[in-house]
Amino acid sequence: MVFMERLPGYGRCFMCGRVNPRGLRLELFVDGDVVITEFKLEDFLIGYEGIIHGGVQAGILDEVMWWASSWGSGKATYTADMSIRYKRPAPIDHRFRAIGKVTRMDNRFVYTEGELVDLEDQKVCTTASARYYILSEEKSRELFRLLDYSNCSEEIKKRYLKLGNPD
Repeated sequence: MVFMERLPGYGRCFMCGRVNPRGLRLELFVDGDVVITEFKLEDFLIGYEGIIHGGVQAGILDEVMWWASSWGSGKATYTADMSIRYKRPAPIDHRFRAIGKVTRMDNRFVYTEGELVDLEDQKVCTTASARYYILSEEKSRELFRLLDYSNCSEEIKKRYLKLGNPD
């Protein structure tokens, strides 16, 4: 049986960092090979009145897809490019789920898809696809050591910290 595991955060990252006083502090979870976060945003993140700013939506989707890329590849990645499709407005006063998953990988890139779902009516507001450049084992090791593993299981810690620490 597969169940959701909490993923680490990354320091002062605006999206997932737990110590950024102005950040979103998204809590990210992995369920199998899918990365998930649920959230409700504050009013200061609006674009048009009552609607979540499109850039914030893109950032959240980039976040879940990045974590999916790192989970799937076992390495840190950089966003190479991303495409967003805004299908319907995302009301600021609703609760949402963002989902990211890997669609394929090659030696240099991880390809992902994501979606932002309004939990009040279960409709998809925004979709995305992205390509992430896979970093070297050395750079991945360096970056994964900086993650905040508070409230993560030992299995999650081991998965991210295994680079450079042979069993």
